Amino acid sequence: MPIKKISIGFIGAGNMAYGLIKGITRSKSIGLKIFIYDTDPSRADFVKNALEVNSLNSIGEVVENCDIVFIAVKPYSVESVVEVAAGTLNKLKNRNNIPVFVSIAGGVKIDFIENIFKKTLKNNLALKIFRIMPNINSLAGKGMGAMCYNAGTSEEDIAEVAKIIELSSKIILLDEKYFDAVTALSGSGPAYIFLIAEGLIEAGVKLGLPKDTAKELTVQTILGSAELLNSPEFSKTSTKDLKDMVTSPGGTTAYGLAKLEEGRIKYVLDSAVNAAYLRAKGLV
Repeated sequence: MPIKKISIGFIGAGNMAYGLIKGITRSKSIGLKIFIYDTDPSRADFVKNALEVNSLNSIGEVVENCDIVFIAVKPYSVESVVEVAAGTLNKLKNRNNIPVFVSIAGGVKIDFIENIFKKTLKNNLALKIFRIMPNINSLAGKGMGAMCYNAGTSEEDIAEVAKIIELSSKIILLDEKYFDAVTALSGSGPAYIFLIAEGLIEAGVKLGLPKDTAKELTVQTILGSAELLNSPEFSKTSTKDLKDMVTSPGGTTAYGLAKLEEGRIKYVLDSAVNAAYLRAKGLV
């Protein structure tokens, strides 16, 4: 089923928003209009020109003109954004033009957003609010995200928002209680992978490889390993068994893995994800 003709607004035009917008514009879906607002005019101009979208002058204009509004700001800015959005809703004459709100702010729970709206709204409006945890890989159209929503949403709303996210990312429906873990794993995960890639590239250069060659070997190895993990033939194969397929007794891989285990790589990764998880729980 195609996406309806709708207007989509982004309050905030940072990297996460850019990736989602890029997915929408890349799809060339007929009838989708994209509007952005950012407190930094130079950033708004960059995104407007790079992705050929429309820019607006305020949060209020986004809320007034869009069917779906993405709250794409830092967690500490969500409260002030929602207060302005609620003030705009108070002024709307047509109560049928209430947008769906989609937050991609890390660590900000739906009930936090609902409570800010309730404090500011003059009328008891039934708002539709989604929470999405995307990741930076949406910039390449290969993002991974989780989605949850409040009681006010309909099946049609859920399908519509999911279709928009799927233009740049794979999306799963998940209970909000898992979102801090999602943030720590897939939200922050690309940075862990980039650090590992950085280490492999540097190791290749130390062995005499040109940097471009070391990068190409590393990137394709990571891409191919991910494809193998996700392939129909091997998706049910354990990571241990896949690792054993590469490892010959006394061979080069065995020696390399021994060093990784000596450095307690699993413990380090577990510590990294847990630290990110604890930070996510304390963002707001």
